[in-house]
Amino acid sequence: MRPTTTHYADRGGRPRLIFVKDSESWDGKAPKVLNLVDDVVVIGSAQDSGLILEGLEPVHARIVRDDLDEYVLQAVHRVGGSAGLNAGQEYVLRSGARIELGGWRLVFYREEYADHGRPFGGRNGGELAYQRPQVNPRTGIIERDSTD
Repeated sequence: MRPTTTHYADRGGRPRLIFVKDSESWDGKAPKVLNLVDDVVVIGSAQDSGLILEGLEPVHARIVRDDLDEYVLQAVHRVGGSAGLNAGQEYVLRSGARIELGGWRLVFYREEYADHGRPFGGRNGGELAYQRPQVNPRTGIIERDSTD
């Protein structure tokens, strides 16, 4: 059987960041949510950032929606989590990707039916729990499951 990928409409699946401060300072409230509606969202402590988080560099990272409707995390400073990026590196975000910025914990979420890296439309469409490495037919890049 040939692997497939999702070809849902651009900006579909309500891409968003769900975020909290570290667990030591958690106040018991529900996490905050930022819907990713702009093509570029700057994350940092600067007042003109799309997501202002205290304690970070003025521009710490960016999330850019590319021409393939992928959301790409660009590290301006060190980023922990699923990708573990150094400044200047990039990582294509998939639903459930963890991002650690200073004391902040963020998760990228996009409905599986619209997450272009999920074959067969995600788990509801028949994807197995472990996805073997495969070539993304839209980009030609081999994609693998996270090792975390």
